[in-house]
Amino acid sequence: MKEVMGMPKMVPEYREEAKRRIVQAGLEAMYEKGYCKTTMDDIAARLDVSKPALYRYFKNKDELVIESAKILQGQYRKVTDQDEPDRCPVRMWIDTFDQMMSQNPNEHALLLELFAISAREPVIRDFSVERMKNGIEKPAQMIAEQQNEGLVSQKMDPRTLAIACVSMFNGMRMMMLLGVEREELRARWVEIVRTLFGVPDECPQDCAGCGKCGGAEQQ
Repeated sequence: MKEVMGMPKMVPEYREEAKRRIVQAGLEAMYEKGYCKTTMDDIAARLDVSKPALYRYFKNKDELVIESAKILQGQYRKVTDQDEPDRCPVRMWIDTFDQMMSQNPNEHALLLELFAISAREPVIRDFSVERMKNGIEKPAQMIAEQQNEGLVSQKMDPRTLAIACVSMFNGMRMMMLLGVEREELRARWVEIVRTLFGVPDECPQDCAGCGKCGGAEQQ
């Protein structure tokens, strides 16, 4: 049986690299064909290995999807981990949009497909729910800290703001998939988060420190 990377030993470092390559091939196949139409045979063909070789690393396609989601979640954390309590909240969400809103519509199509599948696949649903909780709790905590710094109005609950931003972000994924230009969505995104976080009109939309202007204090 041909190994994924042509290496016979299952040392930990090799195993992690092999899993990474399988995940990447799986994502590429699913971006192209969608989750439902992608098979393990398709993924094996991209790697030029036998299908049984894949099962040394993943039990099934669902397990591969969950591993893929963990990698994507890690990318999101790298973006949000850059944030500090005294950082402009609008700048934070603009950076999230710029780094996480892919220009590839197939990526958004796959994500929306997985959302739908979560209603019928318990394994994917359980992981998706946990991922959603993490995706809300971290921004909510950051918003609460920004409120304490006087950068965000105290009028709205931090969790409410976090849910609003996450929901709008996923809604914009759907709009991009349906043909709305990314440039327009970005402009609307800036306008929406400026309104939600109470940044005054005279503050430049993309300035690096617009939260320093005391916009929250004017609320």
